[in-house]
Amino acid sequence: MAGRRRVRGERAAAEIHWSRLGELDLESAHALLRAVHPEAAKEWATAVLDAVDRLAAHPQVGPVARDLRPTARYRHLVVGMHRIIYRLEGEKLWILRVWEARRDPDSLKPE
Repeated sequence: MAGRRRVRGERAAAEIHWSRLGELDLESAHALLRAVHPEAAKEWATAVLDAVDRLAAHPQVGPVARDLRPTARYRHLVVGMHRIIYRLEGEKLWILRVWEARRDPDSLKPE
């Protein structure tokens, strides 16, 4: 049988899905940084995408985002100055926002 066998108790990686707002956040932050520092923009985007891959493998690693309602629906992971806001839906990992931490948290709408 080809492929990697799963060890008992090992969880399969979640399937990654990006919301439209999450994609827009990623694209706009990357474009802004690329305009002033192309190499830093590449490193930042790589760090965010690597973090998303880690989340797919271990989706519980990010703490519950207690500042977002409804409580316990959303989780987050900090990468540099950005919060990756996500939620789990069965085996799907939804990346909802890539939110710059310096922005007004009261204006954050996860979906």
